[in-house]
Amino acid sequence: MSTRYHIGAKGLRGSIEAYAKRFDLLEVQADAHSPSPTALRRWRKAVPPHFEFCVVAGKSLAAVKDSPELARELEMAVETITALQARCFLLSTPVEVTPSSVWRERMARLLERLPRDVTTIVWEPRGVWEHEQAAASAKKWGVVLSVDPVRETVPPGPAAYIRLRALGETHSYGESALSRVISAIGPRRDAYVVLETSSALTECKTLRRLAARGDGAERGGGGRVVRPRVATMKVRDDEQE
Repeated sequence: MSTRYHIGAKGLRGSIEAYAKRFDLLEVQADAHSPSPTALRRWRKAVPPHFEFCVVAGKSLAAVKDSPELARELEMAVETITALQARCFLLSTPVEVTPSSVWRERMARLLERLPRDVTTIVWEPRGVWEHEQAAASAKKWGVVLSVDPVRETVPPGPAAYIRLRALGETHSYGESALSRVISAIGPRRDAYVVLETSSALTECKTLRRLAARGDGAERGGGGRVVRPRVATMKVRDDEQE
């Protein structure tokens, strides 16, 4: 199976045209501070066809609890997805959204209202969710669980959504650590990778080179990864830069 890699940095850096020369994935918040639909359509036209946008739910929508604010942000999210022709939507729920039955029911109801035709729904839970518990819920709801492969298992499925954070002493990721990221992702249809480090461009280039060394990855469409998937990975001191 050929894995298509979509790699982005944390937020837009400079113009969308300059960003798209370096990365091919961008998270875009859908709330009152978002660019207008006209501006978003210009963004879509300014980037190559393979460039992917991931629309991120606003705070009220991510809070899951039904309210007029949630309804407005849901409408904004759909408009943003349409304007950007986004194939990915991220719902990052706050710590208040717990594994209790009440919140599970609210999540299920909200997910029914989100577009599913050509859009992959990604869920990034925060707070008290255990990883295995969250993975089981994501599978039941038919969504992709966002994970940090340094600390969590990458769930099986046609798509993976990976976030590499700059936490603690880990300010960047060396080649051996990124090689294990590719192994953790394994062969699948799509792999979305968000690099939150200050050296995201260097790491993006390294990831693409490693995938290409495996079996011919290309920019914006990716590469066939045949290394076995591992449960978790740890970054040693000598792998940090």
